[in-house]
Amino acid sequence: MKKHLQKYLFEEKVCNLVTEISSKETGGIPEPNTNVILKRKIIEQTEEDFSYQPILRKEENAYRFFEPIAKEERLIVLGGGHISGYLCEFAAKTGFDVWVVDEREEFSNRERFPHAKKVICGKFTDVLPTLNINKNDYVAIVTRGHSCDGDCLYYILTHELPGYLGMIGSKRRVSAQFKMFREMGVPEEKIAQVHNPIGLPINGVTPPEIAISILAELILEKRTKKTDGTVQTELDYEVLLEWLNGTRPCAMATILKAQGSSPRKEGAKMLIFEDKSILGSVGGGLAESKVIEKGHEMIGSGGAFLFHFVMDADVAARVGMACGGTFDMLIEDVVRE
Repeated sequence: MKKHLQKYLFEEKVCNLVTEISSKETGGIPEPNTNVILKRKIIEQTEEDFSYQPILRKEENAYRFFEPIAKEERLIVLGGGHISGYLCEFAAKTGFDVWVVDEREEFSNRERFPHAKKVICGKFTDVLPTLNINKNDYVAIVTRGHSCDGDCLYYILTHELPGYLGMIGSKRRVSAQFKMFREMGVPEEKIAQVHNPIGLPINGVTPPEIAISILAELILEKRTKKTDGTVQTELDYEVLLEWLNGTRPCAMATILKAQGSSPRKEGAKMLIFEDKSILGSVGGGLAESKVIEKGHEMIGSGGAFLFHFVMDADVAARVGMACGGTFDMLIEDVVRE
């Protein structure tokens, strides 16, 4: 199953990983905090039950958890200047697949952008048609000059738009470009989707501060303004790859259902290793510490456990936690295939 999932990721296809969870004792619907049996399969976007967000469904004899699996969201940074260097680093560390494009060799190389998935040197108008930009992409235009920014923006506005499109530059200058684009026949509804000034208004002035403001806006779009037909999940790509490719013994915890003020929601995963170190998070605090203990017990067992945890407001206050809530998590030994 893991090899099939890796194939989907390699081919940049979206699929659902469907996990059937049944009681080890009765074979039916499992009770909370009991051992369970897992069966998994992969379904494609074209299939009737496909879901773009993680969802736990209760069926006659089992639970079925549908997880959308896809590659990281791609962030295309047009321009290799100082702001781009920080934006690439910060965005890569928060789950974006970063591509950087610049026309100058000294500003488009692996040494300058070690965190980028791809670094492309070439004329913007030559490179843009090869990127196949679509609604799942994020694009930040921060080139070396106003004319290059405008060339990039015009190309993107006259083709399929990305899910996010932002361009650096003053409102006065950009407004003049917008006026010209309208006269050239670019629809108003497309122009309205451009984020300018780019980034959230935090009054940043240094390159790292401006990069943070841009990243904050990217995250806001990613978490709150998803469109139909795009994957919505809290799955950490780094955790997914370690689960698929890792060789270390570990257990994996997956949030199946979360209610209340929990910081992480359905689909979030965490790996627990033999030394109790972790990769990823299911929210931190008391719940996560209990998951780590249980996960550590599961390593090497070959089993799986349906973990139910409740922390109401009173309990949260007594233990000094800011958040309460109810969690249902699947904790399983990661068996090498």
